[in-house]
Amino acid sequence: MKQVVLAAYAKGNPTVANFRVEQAPMPEAGPGEILLRTLWLSLDPLIRFAIDEVKLTGATHLSPGDVMYGGTVSEVVASNHPSYAVDDIVEGRTGWREYAVVDPAQADYRGPPRKLGPEVRPASAALGVLGMPGQTAHACMIGIGRVQAGETVVISAAGGAVGTIAGQIGKMLGARVVGIAGGPDKCAAVEGLGFDACVDYKAPDFADKLKAAVPQGIDVYVDNVGGDVTFNVLPLLKYRARMPVCGFIAYYGMGLTGPGPDRMPGFMRTIMSKGLEVHGFGGSMVGGEQALTDLARWLAEGKVRLAETTYKGLDSAPAAFAGVFGGNRNVGKVVIQVAPDEVVAASA
Repeated sequence: MKQVVLAAYAKGNPTVANFRVEQAPMPEAGPGEILLRTLWLSLDPLIRFAIDEVKLTGATHLSPGDVMYGGTVSEVVASNHPSYAVDDIVEGRTGWREYAVVDPAQADYRGPPRKLGPEVRPASAALGVLGMPGQTAHACMIGIGRVQAGETVVISAAGGAVGTIAGQIGKMLGARVVGIAGGPDKCAAVEGLGFDACVDYKAPDFADKLKAAVPQGIDVYVDNVGGDVTFNVLPLLKYRARMPVCGFIAYYGMGLTGPGPDRMPGFMRTIMSKGLEVHGFGGSMVGGEQALTDLARWLAEGKVRLAETTYKGLDSAPAAFAGVFGGNRNVGKVVIQVAPDEVVAASA
């Protein structure tokens, strides 16, 4: 089988050279274990934390030669465990490889592989709307953001996995939702999902256009980016605005200090003077079963639409992952279709 390993630690944005595709022996399920065939692989930006030479954050840290970790949807092809049967479809974190053996009794803090019912279709939705990004968006808008009808919500990285879902939830709640994304094509895709407006952060007049898009100020800012984008948002936040922070991709690959002036004093002053509620959280199933139930219902009712960018074949994973940081082509959840078309179709 094929698998992708870390070839070298990343410095700044990852490149294809940081990874290596190699052949490995086909694993076999032992007592109490299950053998999984990977159907879909999730390329989450948070994986970037695992490939720093010095571990700074995140639950996982890899060394050169280790198989890249990541969320997957898989088909059970052999089972020695009473809770899993052949042909079951499951979601877990089995990594960048075509097959994996899992012992459900030895699961990490995320728990054993999650069995997916027929309501999770397409199965790749378990990595996006009906997975960690959907749960994060649900928490941003409902649990932490507490978005109310008539409020104004701004979402950075609005074309990403979390942003596309959060914006649709915001519209469903009756808010005015403004996205921030890179480039006119990306903004058009965001507005196509129902956002009231999208502002191109690459435009030379970004700050002016953002201000014009939120004439009443901002009640909730969902921050996936940090950096200059966030510093242009801060002056527009209302008193006691809520700020869920679920990403800071502008700073991924940096240590605890970055280049340029220290802008922390200004940020702290804004938090205090505006009474901001800043709430950070990592990527996990933060909303529990209620969030998944809500999201499944909204997806079935058409209130939330699935937004995915799909690449085919495990070989495409290194370039696709590098593109998450170095390009603007992707809209929504970025997934790799690892299994052949006929296998994915049969499992769906």
